[in-house]
Amino acid sequence: MRHTKNDIIFILLAGGQSIRMGKDKAFLPIGDKSTFITKIIQKIKYFNEELYLSLRSEQVKDYSSLFSEDEIIMDQNIPVYGPLLGLLSTHLTLNKTNPDYNAIFVLPIDIPYIKLKTIDRILRHYHINSNSSGIFYQSSNGLEPLCGIYNRQTLDLWLMEIESNNKIEFSLQKKIESLYPQPIFLPLPKVEERYFHNINTEKDLDFFKK
Repeated sequence: MRHTKNDIIFILLAGGQSIRMGKDKAFLPIGDKSTFITKIIQKIKYFNEELYLSLRSEQVKDYSSLFSEDEIIMDQNIPVYGPLLGLLSTHLTLNKTNPDYNAIFVLPIDIPYIKLKTIDRILRHYHINSNSSGIFYQSSNGLEPLCGIYNRQTLDLWLMEIESNNKIEFSLQKKIESLYPQPIFLPLPKVEERYFHNINTEKDLDFFKK
């Protein structure tokens, strides 16, 4: 499975407030030796050693034992919020530090049980279609924007839209669906949906412990 091009960069989104869980989900335990974040890091590094972490500035201290200063990207002063802020902050940073990068593979911190083959499938399509505006899964719940590939030109376009338009669309789903040329949408196999599930509450977590 190890076949990642070096022009694609993995970014782990961990800047959410974890309001429903009531604590930072990254450090929730999985068994005796793993946590959400160590589990997802292990899976990403199966494909690529280059990994960055998107955070709010007040979180940096908590993650400093896992990521170096150069690997942490803090939210920037952009008039957006949510995952879009982490995504565009990452893009602005990589434009300076990794000028040859072509795309960002985004994963959230709260899907530690995702299967390697789920990640691998998107990467394989990227190798064939590296100039696509994006590559995303469609599940039974609809478009899944937080496990997918965003082309650099797509993110440039979104930044330009913010600079020229006071009416900003914050929904990643709506922004992706309006892209032209249309992104690649992959059907997520039903058997993989269970492991693709975002863990937002204690009830969600109990579901995986059964």
